[in-house]
Amino acid sequence: MENVKNLADNQLYKLCRAYGHRSLQWRYKFIGLLPEVYRRKLYEKKGFSSIFVFSFQLAGLTEQQVRRTLNLDKKFEERGLFQLREALVSGEVSVNKLAQVASIATPENEGEVLQKSKILPKSVLETMVRDFNHGNGLFKIKNDPKSVPGNNLNELNLSPEIKQKLLELQTKGIDLNKLMGEFLDQRDRRIEEEKQKIVKEDELAANGGRTNEEWDEIDREMGVITLYFPPSRYIRARTKNVLKEEFGKKCAIPHCPKHSKPLHHTDRFSLSGENNPYYLAPLCKDHHALAHSVDQKVQQKREGARSTG
Repeated sequence: MENVKNLADNQLYKLCRAYGHRSLQWRYKFIGLLPEVYRRKLYEKKGFSSIFVFSFQLAGLTEQQVRRTLNLDKKFEERGLFQLREALVSGEVSVNKLAQVASIATPENEGEVLQKSKILPKSVLETMVRDFNHGNGLFKIKNDPKSVPGNNLNELNLSPEIKQKLLELQTKGIDLNKLMGEFLDQRDRRIEEEKQKIVKEDELAANGGRTNEEWDEIDREMGVITLYFPPSRYIRARTKNVLKEEFGKKCAIPHCPKHSKPLHHTDRFSLSGENNPYYLAPLCKDHHALAHSVDQKVQQKREGARSTG
């Protein structure tokens, strides 16, 4: 105890995390043994009245945790999800995570489902399952995101003044569908023009005031190769503003009601070196994690962090 008292706060916290992580790993491994314990009726042979008493006295598990484990094992076996069953039995993935993804797993996609279960937090897996149930399949993000969360048209938050003006126009025989269509077209054109200006300005700034085409012409005349220096990761306020006008305050993934947090580079910044507004999308925290889960390097980094606790 004297040694513990002499530890600095950071050292003590690091030790708590390490021991806590190890205890969770052993707990997962114990849970993974329960299906075989149940099949052999080992709890009866050792004098326990039920597998629930066995699990509680040896590992402090609740009846709900035990039932979930046994049900999952049965479900995985019946549906031929052998990779997920092995992850359960080995304790490689927590039973709570496996229960979350069980509803969307098939023999065809279980490898990808298992991989994401290993590296993503439970909250992000919940988002992935919700996306799947909305018909999007496992998370995919388009390079040029155009969709926004849908709204119930009956719940449009129009002011009384706007509603009155629209009614007056309608009584005059003006086609409101055409009017709103023209307004939306103008909005789309304005956003598109602003994006094109931003792309051109960024290109000039990165290339010393010349376009790529101008530098290419100079290179051909002089027989040299010009090195283009990409912009920094800093995203201009002008770029953020046009994306806010396009997507609003919500996550760019359809049906997601959460507020957006980071701006995601759909075309990886480390490869493109650009903050091109055509390849930026405002995502919520969970969808941002999902977007990066398809990146092999990010996966490896998370798996490394997980293994070290």
